[in-house]
Amino acid sequence: MSYKPVYKVINQSELALDGYTWRVESKSRDGYLVNGVDGDHTTLTFQRVDQAIREGKCTVISPADAEKRKRLIEFTGGYTNINQAPPQEQRNARARQALVLAMEALEREGEKLTERFLDHLIIRKRLYKEAVAISGDKRLFEDLTIGPTQPSEIEPETIVPKGRTLKKLMRNYLEFDRNPVVLINRENKKGCQDPFAACRLSEWQVRFVTYVMNSYFSPQKPKLAIAYRDAQSIWPVAENDAVNGLTYPSITTVRNWCNGISFLARELARLGAKTARLKYGAGATEIRALEFGERCAMDQYYVSIFTNNEGLAETKVLKASEADDDYDETKEFRVWLHLMIDVATRMPLAWILSETAHSDQTMALLRMATRDKTREKQRYGCKQDPAPAAGLLLTNADNGNATRNGRVYSAQLGSGMMIQTGRTYHSNDNPHVESMFGTVQFGVLNMEDGYSGSHHDDLPGYDSAANTKLNVDQLQGVITRFFVDEYPLTPHKGTGMFDATPAEKLEQTIRDYGGIDAPNPETRRLYLGHKKTMSTTTEGVLFSNIPYNSHDLQTYHAGEAKKVNIYLDPDFLHTVTIQPVGTTLSFEADLSMTALQDLTYEGALDLMVQAAEANPTKRRLSDQMLKKARADRARRSGFYKDPQLPESYRTLEQIEKQAERLTHMTPEHGSSHVATVQPGQLTKGRKQRAQKSTHPAPPDKGPQPSPKSQRSAGRFQPIKESKL
Repeated sequence: MSYKPVYKVINQSELALDGYTWRVESKSRDGYLVNGVDGDHTTLTFQRVDQAIREGKCTVISPADAEKRKRLIEFTGGYTNINQAPPQEQRNARARQALVLAMEALEREGEKLTERFLDHLIIRKRLYKEAVAISGDKRLFEDLTIGPTQPSEIEPETIVPKGRTLKKLMRNYLEFDRNPVVLINRENKKGCQDPFAACRLSEWQVRFVTYVMNSYFSPQKPKLAIAYRDAQSIWPVAENDAVNGLTYPSITTVRNWCNGISFLARELARLGAKTARLKYGAGATEIRALEFGERCAMDQYYVSIFTNNEGLAETKVLKASEADDDYDETKEFRVWLHLMIDVATRMPLAWILSETAHSDQTMALLRMATRDKTREKQRYGCKQDPAPAAGLLLTNADNGNATRNGRVYSAQLGSGMMIQTGRTYHSNDNPHVESMFGTVQFGVLNMEDGYSGSHHDDLPGYDSAANTKLNVDQLQGVITRFFVDEYPLTPHKGTGMFDATPAEKLEQTIRDYGGIDAPNPETRRLYLGHKKTMSTTTEGVLFSNIPYNSHDLQTYHAGEAKKVNIYLDPDFLHTVTIQPVGTTLSFEADLSMTALQDLTYEGALDLMVQAAEANPTKRRLSDQMLKKARADRARRSGFYKDPQLPESYRTLEQIEKQAERLTHMTPEHGSSHVATVQPGQLTKGRKQRAQKSTHPAPPDKGPQPSPKSQRSAGRFQPIKESKL
């Protein structure tokens, strides 16, 4: 069943819907076919328009109303409502409206209101009294200018204008639907309204002024006096003007013409479109998030303070020609602050300092936002609790290289985050985090040693590099204590905060929306962590010399080295995720070296590096002692020959000669029969065994030796008693 619209919207009407104006061209079965002011074409359904009208979100302007509005604006010079007029004009219009109502009362009594009739003084006195009675204000006409004459103390009724003016006021009032704004003073509309028609400059002089203005309104910001002087040197005086004695307009005239341009137009021309939009563009006041972690904004900022690398080990590759130069071990430099905040509560989620703005820092920022920050609290001596770990729903960033790359986007999408990319030079797309950079600079860094100011030569009397005292770790501590101890407890006047502190807003969101979405550890390892491809061993796997093992890993290994992908969370070393290459399997492995359990990936690497980089002097002495101990043990064992004896070098030759002698030896051919006995007959004599033997007697081979000779042969000696 087709939907029938409830409200009347005729063709060529204007619909002011959601801050955009549409013109209705025609109707279809689905809705209104409309055109936008920018040339867009679309269809607005009847249901959507009716719902917007019921909710007060849509204004319908018919063609007749649009024409009346246009005529009203032209008539009043831009006013559409009496409240827009100055206070004096509002009082004048109120008195004139009372006179018009008094004339309507006379007309209802049967009087014919002509200009001659209204000219009579007695009629004007009557209108005066009737207007005071209608308004109820005896001082209605005091200090007003509603006619060509001023009232006298003897006859105040003379302030009422004469018949022609009264008739015109009544006609205008009724023509514009009794809108009192048409009764304001319009004497300024008399005469010529064209500014060029009243201009006393000649056409050539006007073109000269326009030429100077075009040169002056440039993003290069030239001086007006210089532009005026250079224009005179290249702009010839017209022959007719020279004959008439005309010359170049004065610089004061040019400056007056420049001041006649609107302020925004001047700033737009002098600052450029991008800067003017950032500086004077309209802001946004909508509440963009309600839950903690629902929307997170991140950005980078080149910190306005110098730091040094004092106390940090640093290497540098030098050319041979530069080897004799002194290396500066306390180089001053500035760093980048990577920051992420929660839009709903304004709580800082993550903050990282780095020498460059790279995807690695953005990945670390995402990891810090989704983990607990107690480690930073304890390291830098914070008193309050930082923002808790949370699963992020949407991240908003600008078009910077640190955030606009495939690695960061794939990590965010794999972790279940939605991505919203802001436009370049549109601060309104991401205002919440950008406003915090000013807070950090002027509220924290401005008082620290090495502050460099907002721009070049901002601090001409202060040498920032020479006063540098903080290193990167100390600066990280300053910023961490501010984001944990100060900022969450400061009342916030941002949109939707209503002077609540970020900590109070966090408690409110947890209470109203039932807790925070927990981050997934495995998701962190797979999409935000580090990845390496290694081979399995009987001891497990090594990720940068950090051992991991598990029952599932050994079952998959099965005594054969196999390729696996290892995913490690740099903030939590206790578990890794292992995915065998070419299979759909996935299992976990635990850290084998418990000494590294509470360290981060960087901390574990530093610990191993420190263990490997021992004191060279101590290491040399230890090596000597180790070598001596091994030599003593080798000599005492007797296994090793004395290297000073010639026999030590002939051992291999002797072994080879032994092998050669073995090649000349022939093997002994054994008998095909093996003498055996029955079970239980081993302890009996040979004669008894021979009698009970089940083996056939050997063939006759001639005379056999006597038993005594057999015993002497040592084959089987008679056993006198049991040995069992």
